[in-house]
Amino acid sequence: MPRMGGNALRRSSAIAEQTVFRNLPASYPTEDWFAYYWTVDPESKLVSARATLQLPEGYDKACREVEIGEQGCIDRIRRWGVACRMALLEEINFDATPLLVQEGWDTSDDQRALHWLMQATHFDLPGDFIIASDEHPFLLFAPNGMLAGSYTHWHTYLGALAYYVSDGRVTGTFRRLWWEDRALYQQAVGYLLTALGGKNDAQTLDDCLARWL
Repeated sequence: MPRMGGNALRRSSAIAEQTVFRNLPASYPTEDWFAYYWTVDPESKLVSARATLQLPEGYDKACREVEIGEQGCIDRIRRWGVACRMALLEEINFDATPLLVQEGWDTSDDQRALHWLMQATHFDLPGDFIIASDEHPFLLFAPNGMLAGSYTHWHTYLGALAYYVSDGRVTGTFRRLWWEDRALYQQAVGYLLTALGGKNDAQTLDDCLARWL
């Protein structure tokens, strides 16, 4: 099975106890978004988590309401966290110029401007391995409570377990197996849980939403 490129499977730099995440300077206006998601630790434990993301003010104006399974304003989920759609910054007239001036950089420096575009939309979040699948979707809510993004195209619970058991050699998401053979998927989860010395403590989306919301 081929390994994933880039930094998709790097570990998060977020502090476990942190709940609010802001990458822009304190002087830059932001708004609070709310993320609900699942992580898996090296001992196989599945944990529900939540975090407040401070995106640039007005970002919600560029997003519409979605249903679970629609990405909306989420670009992608990775082991380390979430990347929101950077292209939406143009729609809200996000201006990196004040940030470049504050740094003492040339305002025409495209590389530094790109840095701030990424800072505004990319967040490392707590958790050793964040998953996002049809079974355990990553949900992102706008300040007004609207579901504006969900992601289900990343690793399943089984995918995270396989990564741990194989010491990082197996990087498959196992989404297709979940869809095509649920019984075999659950059998594989049980086998890998035994290998990791854990137990099947999987939580359903409905159970977690009842607690979160």
